[in-house]
Order: sequence, then C-alpha cells, then structure tokens
Amino acid sequence: MRRPNRDYNIFNISMLDTISGALGAVMVIMIVLLTQKIGLESMSCQDIKEELISTSNQLNETTEELRQTRKELSKKTTEQTSIIDKVFSITKIVDNTVVKLKETINKIYEVNKELFEKSPEKGMSFQIPKKIVMLIDLSGSMSPENNKYKEDRLSQLKAAIKMFIAGMDQEYYIDIVYFPAFPENIDKKLYPNFIIKPELDNKCKNFEMRDDAYDNAALICYKYGYFEGELKQIFSEEDKLNFYNKIACLKAYHDTPTETALDFVLTDGRYKDAEGIILFSDGQPDSIRKKKTTTDALLKLIKNKNKSNKKIFTVGVGTEFRNKEDTLAVDFCKRLASQNEGFYIGF
Repeated sequence: MRRPNRDYNIFNISMLDTISGALGAVMVIMIVLLTQKIGLESMSCQDIKEELISTSNQLNETTEELRQTRKELSKKTTEQTSIIDKVFSITKIVDNTVVKLKETINKIYEVNKELFEKSPEKGMSFQIPKKIVMLIDLSGSMSPENNKYKEDRLSQLKAAIKMFIAGMDQEYYIDIVYFPAFPENIDKKLYPNFIIKPELDNKCKNFEMRDDAYDNAALICYKYGYFEGELKQIFSEEDKLNFYNKIACLKAYHDTPTETALDFVLTDGRYKDAEGIILFSDGQPDSIRKKKTTTDALLKLIKNKNKSNKKIFTVGVGTEFRNKEDTLAVDFCKRLASQNEGFYIGF
C-alpha cells in the first residue's frame, strides 16, 4: 500500500541507483535464508516458508510504490525523463525478483515436502560453512560498459556481499580474494589504507608488457589479490567496516583468471582451515575461453586440488544466470558447485 503524502521530489538518479543495487542483493541474501536459517534447530521449516512469503509480499508492496512513483513523476514535465525511466527499470527488477522468490519458495516446499508435512519442527541439514573464502570476479564484463545487457553487475554484487557480511557473527572467519588484481581494479581514493596484496615480485616487474606477465602460466602476476591473506574472525562491527571499505574500492577491469584464484585458495596454506569457498562470477574462466583447456579438464583439475574437500558454492551474476541460459559460463558454475558438495544460484 502506498504511503500517503509522499514527497516525490526526493527521487534522484543516485538514490535510484542505490535502490537498484540493493535489490540485486536479494538473491544472495537468499543464500543466508536457504542455508544458515534453515540449519537452525530453533527455526522450523514452516517458519522459513512464512518468512520467505513475507519477503515476497514486501517486494510486491515495493513494486506498487514504484509504479505509483512513476505515475507521479510522469505528471511533472520538469522532471528528468531519465529518472522516470530508472523508476520503470527498478520496477521491472522488483517484479522479476518477486517471481524468482516465489519460485524458490515453491522449490523449497516441493523438494522438502515430506519434511514439511511429517517433521515440521526439524530443520534441513545443509549449511554454508562458517569459515569461508569469497572469490570476487572483477573482469571487465562486471561493468555495464562491457556486457551485452548493460548491467552494473559489480555494484549489485558489492551490495549483496555487504549485506551477507552484515548478517555474520563471531562464529564466522572470512577473507575475500579478488581476480584479476591490476592497479586498475582498486580505487584507493575511496580508502587510502587499502594495501594491495600480494605485492608484485621482481619476476613480474621484469616484463615490459603487463599482459605478457599476466599470460605467463608460471607466474601469478596480476591474477589475484586478497584483503587479509588469512581467515579473519568477525569480532565486531569495526571488522565488518574494514571489509565494507575494501569492497567499495573494487573496480572491474581486464580478464577472468578464475582457475588461478581457485588454485590459490585451494592449495595455499594460509586458507588450509577454510571449510568453504563462494565464487561470484559472470563469465567462464580465461583458460576455457582462450581454449587452453576444456570445462571437463578444468573441473577435474580443481576437484583433484581440493584435497581438503572444501565445499564450493557458485553464484552466477547477470541475466544469463538468472535465466539459466545454455552457456559455457552457466555450465561451468553449475558443475563446479555440484562436483564439490556446494550449490549454484544465479542472480
């Protein structure tokens, strides 16, 4: 229901972009709802279903408010047309999110129908581990200028991950690994204390062209970076703020060295205690795209390197993942999760 006496002059492009980015976080928040809360003994399956339905209803109300806002703005000839178009665009996003949310509710019920009907107080068993490394794809296609859908995927992903971290408590140990890690991937003006790790070694500096160093399979030059270089316990809001500040600095640039980033997390001793990995990506790895290997071969290699059996969850970012299109990127994300005891979600 639309609130009365609403002042529509408060709307501007910046605010609407923020709303759009936050709505893009909904599907990642679903990860929390479908794993962390589902695994709690104190929360029954019926409670989960009711909570999801409530979220769906709230989104429906938001959709109606946006529709009414667009009507009001349309009456004002002095308003910028771009603002009206943005409201319309966000309305469509909310509509699509509502549809996906309702589909998820139905899937939960159908997959666990017997559990709902016979053991309503027993929670489901799958959970995201509390010691996790999040891998963030910073390839150029994460920016609206470089993908065919003109989606600002990175801004939506930033909002999603921030909200994900906001729900964490002291039981969580996390770090973020981003790939690639060129200077262009970091905006240090936003947070001067951001230290780019690891620093370039002399082997990387010996190359006249950065791309030559990047393409050298024997080197890690520019292929990945990390926030802490170890699992960091979330003790306080200050710890969360540290992650928020660094997330804000991330920018999209260059290619998609997924394989090297995964290899680093799976084999480097600093993450030996990590129980899970969450990969956020919108494209297939460089090694597949450049035909240096096949999907089957890369998946087998990753599985063999995952000697500690870390669960790998994949989040596909963008329209092709939401629509479950038949692409190599979607196929890779689905199979990577399936073969490593995780699950896949597209948003």
